[in-house]
Amino acid sequence: MSSKRRAPLGIDFIIVGAGIAGLASAFRLCQAGHRVRILDKASGPNRRAGGTHLPPNATKVLVDWGFKDELLKHGLSTRASTFISIDTGKVIGCIEWKEDVLQETGADYLVIRYRDLYDMLYRAAVNAGARITYGATVTKVHANPPRVELQDGTVLKADMVIGADGPRSIVREAVVGWPCEEVPEGHSAYVAIIPRDVLQNDPELSDLTRFHEDRPDYPIWTGDSRHVIAFTVAGGTEFAIHAFLPDSEVDGIGDQDGWDVIVPRERLPFHFEPRLQRLLDIPATYQRVRLFQRERAEEWTDESGRLLLIGEAAHPLYPCVLQSCSMQIEDAEVLGTLFSRLRAWDQLPHLAEAFQELREPRTRAIYIKETKAFDTVWVAPGPQRDARDQALHSMLIEGHKGWDETKMRWQWDEICEVFGYNARDAAEDWWVMWGMLRERSIVREEHCPSSYTVPFCMGATVTHYAEPVVSRN
Repeated sequence: MSSKRRAPLGIDFIIVGAGIAGLASAFRLCQAGHRVRILDKASGPNRRAGGTHLPPNATKVLVDWGFKDELLKHGLSTRASTFISIDTGKVIGCIEWKEDVLQETGADYLVIRYRDLYDMLYRAAVNAGARITYGATVTKVHANPPRVELQDGTVLKADMVIGADGPRSIVREAVVGWPCEEVPEGHSAYVAIIPRDVLQNDPELSDLTRFHEDRPDYPIWTGDSRHVIAFTVAGGTEFAIHAFLPDSEVDGIGDQDGWDVIVPRERLPFHFEPRLQRLLDIPATYQRVRLFQRERAEEWTDESGRLLLIGEAAHPLYPCVLQSCSMQIEDAEVLGTLFSRLRAWDQLPHLAEAFQELREPRTRAIYIKETKAFDTVWVAPGPQRDARDQALHSMLIEGHKGWDETKMRWQWDEICEVFGYNARDAAEDWWVMWGMLRERSIVREEHCPSSYTVPFCMGATVTHYAEPVVSRN
């Protein structure tokens, strides 16, 4: 199993960014025998509200990493999404994933509280040996030798620097030469968590937010250029809400952005069907993050192969969508699998290039699918919405009648490339097809090539991994 394999050559990594991508990658690299330090500008661990999807392509990775018991404790299975009119509360229809189809993907489809997923990966990274430093703002990144400069003047060196610091990545600037260009999409996501015990006096909302084992679905309220998606998390004790609204309808939107932006409930124009309205009125505040159209990085690694971009630093994706965390988990598995093969210094640029070769087509395809999904939930009144509603209603009726083999095959064909994807297998297949071929084509010297005999981080000014080599007060 790749997650148990340790690289013959262990090196020193600095990862900039302690989000899902950074923590998961640190865990896998430590598992593979490398030494990892994470630097994050935040004052402490991420405390983002809301929940996240873990479709089978993510769940199978986490189970392989040994998190099955924690997933069973914190996550809940889901099999369908029920579409509801945001204006009337009428059920429009549903999209249901049949049990037989999901079983073919190799794992379960779960929803989980974001904080539970984050804490799971944080503990795993630390227990695997990663060192995590919060309050460490990286201001400059250099490739030769690989090093980062912190806001306080400290310089830290390593053998490789990984940018997991999001779409406004400082590492990305060092790789491609300029910041990521971004244009406001026109919407923001507003996120909150509701403890279900506050709903005891409202039987209708209590039932709406309860996890039903015989009907494990979650609601999507859909309207004109807006929607709300919600699901039960924390073992059934909380309800996560994600409301998408046009920026033009929220007064004082400002230019602030990020998960630390808190918006009072009274500033949000929630005027929806009665049940949803009561639900959205409960939280006093919401976290807000804006949606931006962002360019993907053309190159994910620099010429030396010592700087590498992962996660949203390489391939931005809208927040709170189905695959937003899954792509970062897949990145970590591919990265760990590739670098578990490291045995010589001259492999570094090739493995870094292999990471982009494997992940770029996959993340591009997912971005297209996730972007098109908004077209399904933001449809204005008219013929297009009528056609969508008819299709969703038809799926609801067909689900009650039972599915024939033709419909089952159609659904499998639709999801096999997304849910059926196996990140570990993709990386192992690359190694068999290309990595081993390169190894066999090289006449190995007894020692590493002279230009890489002494790793960058082992110079005379550095006595051990990632300690400050220059410090100014």
